[in-house]
Amino acid sequence: MKKFGILLSIFLFFASYGKCFSQQTIITVPSSDVLPAGEIILKESNRFTPWHDSFVSLTPSLIVGTGKDTETSIGVGTSLDDTTSVKLDIASKKVFKAGKSTRFTVGGRISPNLTDGERPDSLIYAHGSYLIKKTRTTITSGVYVMGLGDLPDMPGAILGIDQTIIPNKLRLVADWMSRGDTGSSLSAGFKIRPLPKTSITTAIMIPNSNEDRLAFTISISQYVGNIFDIIKKEEEKL
Repeated sequence: MKKFGILLSIFLFFASYGKCFSQQTIITVPSSDVLPAGEIILKESNRFTPWHDSFVSLTPSLIVGTGKDTETSIGVGTSLDDTTSVKLDIASKKVFKAGKSTRFTVGGRISPNLTDGERPDSLIYAHGSYLIKKTRTTITSGVYVMGLGDLPDMPGAILGIDQTIIPNKLRLVADWMSRGDTGSSLSAGFKIRPLPKTSITTAIMIPNSNEDRLAFTISISQYVGNIFDIIKKEEEKL
């Protein structure tokens, strides 16, 4: 019962605790920000198009700092279109810091399909990011190899920009994945931080593929805290 009480308290604590946190993606491209060990973000990402061929995609996810400038995330994506499709989204990345302004990031993602029995989509990427301190601009560029229902075998380029407009409140962001396959697009929008622990990203996504549809995305990220600190505090209360 004591352990159950700790777990229940941690779950309730997740809904109310937080502080400032970094951005884990530009829009669709992973950023060079990484969570310290044990720190957690809860994120809900929604993608939709409102026209006659409308669709909605909902992806709640959990992002955890795993130490030594690495982090891992797991999400469940549900696409509501002509049919309903559910995929896992499992990703991990490693960030290498070269001074205060330059970072290099490598990572990957695999997305097993839980409803259609298809082979999982996959992605491997590497990019560098440079912060121009005078203008508060971060520029990201790199490469990726993607696999749609297969091992990664389709190479492309990554570009991204993150421009601070109001420090800790408002940022203009954009990213681009170069291939013409499903999932590659030019995305542009804003990151808004109404509270120190909450970030909202809104953007328009212009697909590279003629088969994809123009879409909008909105995601909400909630910083939870450090799981080790939360467990320690809850144990001290019991």
